[in-house]
Amino acid sequence: MTPNRHLLKIFFFIWLAATISPTSLLAGQENEQNVQNPAIFETIWKSPKLYNNPSSPYVQQFNLVGRYHGQYWWANSEGNSARDWENRRMYVGVNAKLFNTIIMEVQINLNDDFDPAYKGLYDAFIKWQPSESNFAISAGRLDYVYTGMERSTSSKRIKTMERAILVNQIMPGEVIGVYINDTIGNFSYQTGLFSGSIKDEFTDFKGGYGALLGMQYNLALFYETGSLHLDYLYNNGNVNNNAFKPYKNIISLWYEGQKGAMSLGIDITAATGLAEQSDLFGFTLLPAFDLVHNLFIGNDKLQLSMRYHYATSADHHGLQFNKRYEQPVTSGTGDSYNSFYLGLNYYLYQQKLKFMAGIEYFLMDGVSDMDSEIFDTPGKSVDGWVGSTGIRLYF
Repeated sequence: MTPNRHLLKIFFFIWLAATISPTSLLAGQENEQNVQNPAIFETIWKSPKLYNNPSSPYVQQFNLVGRYHGQYWWANSEGNSARDWENRRMYVGVNAKLFNTIIMEVQINLNDDFDPAYKGLYDAFIKWQPSESNFAISAGRLDYVYTGMERSTSSKRIKTMERAILVNQIMPGEVIGVYINDTIGNFSYQTGLFSGSIKDEFTDFKGGYGALLGMQYNLALFYETGSLHLDYLYNNGNVNNNAFKPYKNIISLWYEGQKGAMSLGIDITAATGLAEQSDLFGFTLLPAFDLVHNLFIGNDKLQLSMRYHYATSADHHGLQFNKRYEQPVTSGTGDSYNSFYLGLNYYLYQQKLKFMAGIEYFLMDGVSDMDSEIFDTPGKSVDGWVGSTGIRLYF
């Protein structure tokens, strides 16, 4: 049986599982909301909260904030193998609440060897949200978590070790600009205008611009809770752009639903390329199941996560292997890509401290070396495996 047929069978079983009621998965177990977190975690995570005075008219909070993601990974493809430990994300900074309506935050990116420690800014923004209002406006250097299911989920909360190939290829990282969001009843919207250029700290405004528009509607469907999203990102295509990837239009239609122990995310994303960059299309199915609560201590949780991802390009060789961790063991570009991820997440202290492990099978069709003479013709199929395990924490 070919790898493609294997993946189709896997896809079918995931979809079947997503329609089954998860009530039995937690039968007889205590509701995690009725169980207190261990006191030691509460004490540790309160320590970065340096100042808290809600009655002050000027400064209500001043906190240390940060994030650490470390992981061991291995990859194998075409007889090649690689493995290493990676300090995936190391951020630290401060966050303050002022005048009951303003949030200010600055976080820096740290080098692995701390020589020097400073690697650049991660974020630096000011956010204004009127009291008792859902409207908010943010300005400055922002993490772009605004388009599509996986990119709209912070790395602090993703259920897989890494995002899928299409997200990594078309979505921006940090951007500099203005972002607005609001919620009115069951309807929410977001919009933003961003500089097309970015440096380690700020921008020179020489790279054109990108514009965002998104809508969300709370829609349970056959789940207990759910939301339907439509996001659009426009890149004006300035030749000096380095903040956005070379795609003029990106549109994502996605849905997330939750019912008891089960959640399901479905994403359809398309991107039109700039210049010679090929148009791309992708589909992602992301189910997760809470297997057990209160496994070892109060309020901990073990979760099973899965992902099926498909991506294709309109032209030959429009897809690139993931820089993490496929490119260390294979090379070239391809026409279509399938992957299946299976992982376990152990939430020791909710999302603030968790351990993750996962393994992913990938298959790229139409692969040719960019320097080969047959670059304009269909190439071979390349498959492989990536595994990783690591720790995720933030405060």
